[in-house]
Amino acid sequence: MNAFFHFHGDLTNLLRRRWRGATPIIQPVTRSASIKDVIESFGVPHTEVGEILCDGLPVQFSRLVAAGRRFDILPIPVPWEVTQPTLLHPHPLQGLGFVVDINAGRLARYLRMAGFDTLYDSTWDDAKILQVLQLEPRILLTRSLDLLKRKEVVYGRYIRAESPVAQMREVFDVFGVTELLRAFSRCLQCNTVLEPVPKQDILPRLEPLTIRHVDAFSICSRCDKIYWEGSHVARMQRMLEGH
Repeated sequence: MNAFFHFHGDLTNLLRRRWRGATPIIQPVTRSASIKDVIESFGVPHTEVGEILCDGLPVQFSRLVAAGRRFDILPIPVPWEVTQPTLLHPHPLQGLGFVVDINAGRLARYLRMAGFDTLYDSTWDDAKILQVLQLEPRILLTRSLDLLKRKEVVYGRYIRAESPVAQMREVFDVFGVTELLRAFSRCLQCNTVLEPVPKQDILPRLEPLTIRHVDAFSICSRCDKIYWEGSHVARMQRMLEGH
């Protein structure tokens, strides 16, 4: 006996090659398996799924697949309200925070530039990232489908775009966060929230031209890096607003 699986929206692009174009996917039911495990066996991470219908009724990831049933697998609706509970995500996030792995590492700098709380360390392997997520629930942003299938990952997004700017705009669209932009409020190196610092306190560290033309400065209390608005900031601001 078989079960029947219909993938909707852009989830079809994440299916393994052998399953693409199959509507429905007809799968023999030979053992007891959860719908989560079966979905991921087709190539789609559970983090990309917004709703699962069994014969038209919503079910959880733990639902066992039974012969003769039709399963509709729908993508997460955009914008994704991660602070609101759903059947598949009954424990919402308390706020918006990201973890970026090395597969999308340059994205982290752009998200910090836009003011979003973003953890990234180029030395972190998958095990370390999963440990971080266990300690502090966040949204994992990656281009690794396999990493998103790990049970420790509750909230995650497979980044479709390739360039960092396009990836940033994808995140803005998916999570509907454009109104939350606080550009240049975080350290690009370590993610710490910047603090205003009086010009006279940092004069010995400034170049003569900077002293002459700039009056407002911020500093990172963690790595001690100084920030101010220069021509590069104006260019980055235009890029962010160009979204």
